[in-house]
Amino acid sequence: MAAVVTCADGERYFVKAVHPDLNPVSPVMYRDEARCAAALPGRVPAPRLRHVHDDGWVALVFEAVDGAPPEVPWRAVDVRRLLGTVELLTAAPVGGDLAALPPVPDRLDESFRAYRRLADGNGLDALSDWERRHLDRLAAAAEDALEFTAGDFLVHLDLRADNIISSRDGDYIVDWSWASAGAPWIDKVCLLVNVATYGGDPEPFLADDRVLAAVPPDHVTAFLAGLSGMWAEAVAQPPPPGIPNLRAFQDLQATAVRAWIRARTGWD
Repeated sequence: MAAVVTCADGERYFVKAVHPDLNPVSPVMYRDEARCAAALPGRVPAPRLRHVHDDGWVALVFEAVDGAPPEVPWRAVDVRRLLGTVELLTAAPVGGDLAALPPVPDRLDESFRAYRRLADGNGLDALSDWERRHLDRLAAAAEDALEFTAGDFLVHLDLRADNIISSRDGDYIVDWSWASAGAPWIDKVCLLVNVATYGGDPEPFLADDRVLAAVPPDHVTAFLAGLSGMWAEAVAQPPPPGIPNLRAFQDLQATAVRAWIRARTGWD
C-alpha cells in the first residue's frame, strides 16, 4: 500500500508498506531504504523518514510532500532543473552512517555481467540482432563500467520521473532502496536514460552539463552497456511476484538505451 494519511492532530504523512507474501524481495528493499533515509544529510532533497514499523509487514512513514512526478515526455526545463538538483547529492563524499553504503561496483557486479553470461550462450534469443552482432564489445564495455562507476559520493542509482516529486518548494527524490557510493555522474546519466525512455534526446543535456561534459565518453557508454545487458537479461525472465508491469517497463528502457548506445558508438 501507499497513501497519504492525516493523523488526529492534523499532521499528514506518506506511508508505504509491503509484506513478503506479496513479494519476498520488497521488505528487504524497504529495510535498505529505511537505513539510508534515516542517514541522509540535510542537503539532500528527500522527504524525511519519521517512523519504521517492522513485524512482517514493513511500513515506512515519511513526511508528506504536496507535489507530483515531472511530466513525461520530459520538458527541457525540467531536465535542466533536475540535473542541478542531483548535484546536491554529491556536494561532499559520503560519511557518517552513509559510509556503510555498498559501492556501486558491488551493487552492479552481477547485473553488469549479464552480457557476458548471454555471450556464453545462456539466452542469446533474448537479444536483438544488433546486440548479437556486437555482443563481445557490449560485454567488455559493461564490465569496464564496474571500474568507471567507483567513487565515494552518494548515488541514488534508480533516478527516474516516478522517483521524483516536484512541488512548489522544490524537487524531492524518493525511493532510496538502491542508494550506494559511487561516481558523481551516475545519477545524472540515469536521469537522461529516463529522458531517452520517453522519447527525448539525451545528448544535448549531456554536452551542456558541466559534470557530464567532463566525464570520458567511454565511461558513459560503458555504463549504458551495463544497463542494456541487465535489462535484456531481465526481460527474458517471468515478472516478479506482485509486479506484473515491470518487464514491460524494463523492455522500454532497454530499447531506448540500445538506440542511445548505437548513436554514440556508430556500431551498425
